Amino acid sequence: MAEKEWKILLLTNRDSDNVGDQVIEACDISLISAVMKNLDIGNDRYTINSREAGIISRKYLETKSERLYKKAENIIKDSDIIIFGGAPMFNYSYQIFYERTAITLEMAEKYHRPVLFSAIGVEGYDENNEKCQRLKKTLNFNCVKQITTRDDFDSLKKFIYNGNIVIDKVSDPAVFASKVFEKNITAVREGEKKKIGIFILRANGFTDNRIDFSRNEAAVLWKKLSKKLKAKGYDFEFLTSGHFGDEAFLDYLIRNHNFNNKKCAFNINFPERLIQKISSYDAVITCRLHPSIIAFSLGVPSVGIVWNSKVKYFYESIGYEDRIIDINEISVEGIMEKINQIIEQNEGVKKDREYLMSVYNTLFYGIRGIVYDGEDGMERRKPYNYEKLMENLPSYKGTTPDEYEIKIQRKFRRTYGKYNELFEKNLKGEKYILIYNAGAKSEKITWNYDEVNGDVKRLDSGSVEYKLKKTVANDGKTELVKNGFSYLGAAFIGWHMRIRENDRWYWYLEDGSFMPVDEYDKGKDRAKYILKDCSVIPYLPEKELDVAVLEGIWDETWKMKMIRKIRNRKKTR
Repeated sequence: MAEKEWKILLLTNRDSDNVGDQVIEACDISLISAVMKNLDIGNDRYTINSREAGIISRKYLETKSERLYKKAENIIKDSDIIIFGGAPMFNYSYQIFYERTAITLEMAEKYHRPVLFSAIGVEGYDENNEKCQRLKKTLNFNCVKQITTRDDFDSLKKFIYNGNIVIDKVSDPAVFASKVFEKNITAVREGEKKKIGIFILRANGFTDNRIDFSRNEAAVLWKKLSKKLKAKGYDFEFLTSGHFGDEAFLDYLIRNHNFNNKKCAFNINFPERLIQKISSYDAVITCRLHPSIIAFSLGVPSVGIVWNSKVKYFYESIGYEDRIIDINEISVEGIMEKINQIIEQNEGVKKDREYLMSVYNTLFYGIRGIVYDGEDGMERRKPYNYEKLMENLPSYKGTTPDEYEIKIQRKFRRTYGKYNELFEKNLKGEKYILIYNAGAKSEKITWNYDEVNGDVKRLDSGSVEYKLKKTVANDGKTELVKNGFSYLGAAFIGWHMRIRENDRWYWYLEDGSFMPVDEYDKGKDRAKYILKDCSVIPYLPEKELDVAVLEGIWDETWKMKMIRKIRNRKKTR
């Protein structure tokens, strides 16, 4: 087995305009190359085919095109080892990575291609979520040999029941960025002001993750922080790790909050530039995870803003949990206290070599088990120690002009796509069907509605609905029709609103956000928004809604509640 030529398929987030993912890809390629040398397999006996993790394209998921399926299938069939490297392949909450991963594993299982997951981001486990359980089933296929995570190991354990699969918690491959990108490190500045790099997050990045921290609150925070840093005598720079949404927010800060554009750095479009920037700072403040990891590798201390558990896991792993600030408790004073401590006490960064080596060691044993499957003497082949790895870890060759052109093209097309998506949403969302639902299931409900303008019917459930014959405009000007329902023994309070978008129903919550109806937890999530009688339906600019339902809210009398309790008791007997 070991003498053959090995075709390794590496799947990462390499096509992302978040340059941190491009750093991961480069570090993964370098680590795999070191493993193969460690196993006495020369460069002429293996190839690394690096592809985006979404080898199962979004277009295939939408169209189920046989041509697109065959294209991915042939790539997998032609590979000897498949390695997923350092991306949130398990993400199922609001992304489609889980389905892409599941289909890829189904293909690998079909053709008996061994699969390794190296330093994957794991974002929670849910026993009652169909998407999560779909992923869990495929992760336990026999083709899967090893799964390691950089963060949530407890959740990973819940995914795996196949006892033959090796699981572990390891470092992120980007902890080796200082070696892989050693040619791109900026020389230390002498006799200048201490400089802080501040990596921001896109305008709706927090609210998308169900954190009550708005675009305006973020803008005010960064503005106040810049004043504090300046007053303290620090130099500083606002920048991003490349995501077009982050850069759009940076532009917004300049245009709408008078940020000095000379203190803002744009166009972080390739790995070398990100390394150059981070290595030029004395400290980093970041909302994104990978600037923290790269800074750690480069020996630059960082303060992490925790809005996702993966940030917390990383700082705990490196022994610097005192350098994180939860977004729910964030303040300019809190950030300044940590930055002052780092700078004034010259704390720097300390590294645990055992932690650093964990991602290499597990990758070594995973590949060794495939390449030398059951061969005599396999156990005598040991991974490099830290010093030997540093000698044999290949440096990044650099982004060629053609590669740079491709990266920029991807980023611009992603930006154009987002613009067109929002434009289409606004067009489709201009008109929608409006339905008034009594909100209770009882024969005691009667109505007094104008049936010229709408249709009234009693539903099989026992409730009643009034559907307007004409669609209404999504312009924030539609006044609610005065409630025409009567419910004997109850007083009308107002309306809860749910909308349908792409065949899925969402509740409209009191903070103006939306929550899928099937995921809403009354005890944990924010309360549903209450629209009062004859009020105006709010404008919903980012929703491609086709139906909105207003459900009545009633306050039942004491007598009515007792009758309901008695009926429920009889049903349970």
